[in-house]
Amino acid sequence: MKPDLIMSLEGVWYSFHGGSWQASPDRPVLSGQCHILTDFDGAPAGVVTVDTKPEFAPSMIEKRVRSEGLVDGESHILVHRLIYAGGSCRVLYTAVPVVNWNAVFTWLEGESSIGLIFSVEAAMLEMARRHGAVMYRTGRQFRLLVSRSEVLSYVSTTAFSDDQDDLDIALNSLMDHAGSKLLSANDPPLYWCDLLAPESDDGSHLTSLFSQRTGMKIVTAPSSRFDSANGSFRTAAENVAGAVSWKNALNPRSERIAAAIDQFRISIAAVVALIGLGLFSVAAAWSTQAMQIQAHADRLNQETNAIAERIAGQDIPPDQLLASHAPTINFLDSLTRSANGPDPIAVLADVHHAAGKNVRVMRVQLLSREGLFRVDGMPLNGTEMDVALSGFLAALKKSGYQVNAVDPGNQSQLPGFFSYSLRRSSDHDGAR
Repeated sequence: MKPDLIMSLEGVWYSFHGGSWQASPDRPVLSGQCHILTDFDGAPAGVVTVDTKPEFAPSMIEKRVRSEGLVDGESHILVHRLIYAGGSCRVLYTAVPVVNWNAVFTWLEGESSIGLIFSVEAAMLEMARRHGAVMYRTGRQFRLLVSRSEVLSYVSTTAFSDDQDDLDIALNSLMDHAGSKLLSANDPPLYWCDLLAPESDDGSHLTSLFSQRTGMKIVTAPSSRFDSANGSFRTAAENVAGAVSWKNALNPRSERIAAAIDQFRISIAAVVALIGLGLFSVAAAWSTQAMQIQAHADRLNQETNAIAERIAGQDIPPDQLLASHAPTINFLDSLTRSANGPDPIAVLADVHHAAGKNVRVMRVQLLSREGLFRVDGMPLNGTEMDVALSGFLAALKKSGYQVNAVDPGNQSQLPGFFSYSLRRSSDHDGAR
């Protein structure tokens, strides 16, 4: 199912649902999964070079934007691309004021549906990976991003008004700043995208001006028309949204994974079922192979007996005759031990039953042939951590498992994420 599309540009919210656009100064109510493209109310962005290691680049950029007066107070630095060479980092960034950042994610936490957040610069970078250079127009603002193997440059400018002469001056200023090193007739075509432009301006004059000045060919993104209280507009937002995916979203990892699962309509139960079917197929293949090997072993025994009869009276020990078949016999012994080992399908069924509707099972892992499993999960549907975890553990213990908490590792940063080891008690195994 294709998610809805929402844009937040220059303080106005534009929602695309059911084939039409609507504009509003207020944040919309999410009626289903959606992609949200935002400039974070005009958060400053650019490409800078900082003399530091990659891990320290965000803090250095934050200090710079604050000292230059681009942001008042603390900011959240989004690093979209980083080139590290010679002890310096060249970084494409967006400096989002913490107030704006918190406002957006507080709004999302209050919504029942998942909204994936994408910055305008992240979408530009994804398009630049395909085209080399992209130009975004948002009303009177122009943004140019050039991103090639060893080249990273970002230039933006805003016209004084919507008058055509002012737009021409702004675009010429951008081209002067970029220079011939970034914009050359020998480069691949530039991708021009009108993210938001007046419907009365088809963009042909501006693209022609750009092409004449630089000698570059231009490919224009397809756009659609819509009406609002502020007038009629054109937008290529649908084309922009197609360049990003859940992997580029700014949301926590758990929300991105949940959105990916929901988008492709694969529920956790279906995932568990697929894993179970896969394990069943492996078990069936092992069983068939074991039968074939056993039949082969029987034939070998018959041949060995026949040979033993023919060489009766000779001092050749039977162990010497069977030495060449030692790998086969060892493999049969391993299959016998596997047949007497833990039942992964039964464990998956018990874990799925215990999870119910309160726990999202992220992974079930067999740790040892002696029946030790590990299960990772997190609360589902807004269930409180204590309620979800107590019910889940109680159901597992009732099913006869010994449960112990284990270190979740890097996943511990996710809110509510937990990990436990499971081992079925010997008494319960005997009862079954």
